[in-house]
Amino acid sequence: MIERYIADLDELKKSFIEMADMAKKIINDAMEALMERDRERAKATYEYDRLIDLKELEIEERCVRILALYSPEAADLRFVVSVLKSIVDLERVGDLARDICETAIKLSEVPPIKPYVDLPRMLKIVSEMLKDSVMSLLRGDEELAKEVIEKDDIVDSFYERLFEELVDISKKNPENAEVAVRLILVVKSLERVGDHATNIAEYAIYYKTGDVVKHKKAQEYLKKLKERERSGHRENETTG
Repeated sequence: MIERYIADLDELKKSFIEMADMAKKIINDAMEALMERDRERAKATYEYDRLIDLKELEIEERCVRILALYSPEAADLRFVVSVLKSIVDLERVGDLARDICETAIKLSEVPPIKPYVDLPRMLKIVSEMLKDSVMSLLRGDEELAKEVIEKDDIVDSFYERLFEELVDISKKNPENAEVAVRLILVVKSLERVGDHATNIAEYAIYYKTGDVVKHKKAQEYLKKLKERERSGHRENETTG
């Protein structure tokens, strides 16, 4: 019974990693299709979202099976619950990528209104957040989860800067307004991917500590962690 339980947990982790890899792939492929104006790649990536939906159902069934058969407790229970929540965020990343693909298909037919300079940088940070949030959950790494949450502010800054830039373009060149609005929606989608990565990092903290860290409470949690670290340093200096 114990061996079967451990094997099922391992299979759950494996499937979760596979879904996370799929989510990272689809958002990167969608953005590259947009920036390279690759219509065919955008179409293929759009269809890939269906595989992510199927993977979500598979993992959900695995979680329900583990909960029903083994009634896990403590950390194991928190892990399964965290995975159940996280796959919803990963599935939504797929949906956002699909939306970007729709925009990529439409914009492939018109000339670009600006060089894509900040978009690749924003994508890089969001991709790292997605990867690190999943790893923090799998490892129960509270420190890594904290780093992901902190990076969300950087993503928000990118969004604000690009939003202002694109609005300015549409004001100065009204003929580019429609394209600018579509790009604003793309940037917003990337910002939301960062939010979903932050959610997963929050679930990682819940798995590790049992603390429920959600949205606005995340910043308060980070402050407490920093205060705890400072207190620890002071104690070490005193004892030293």
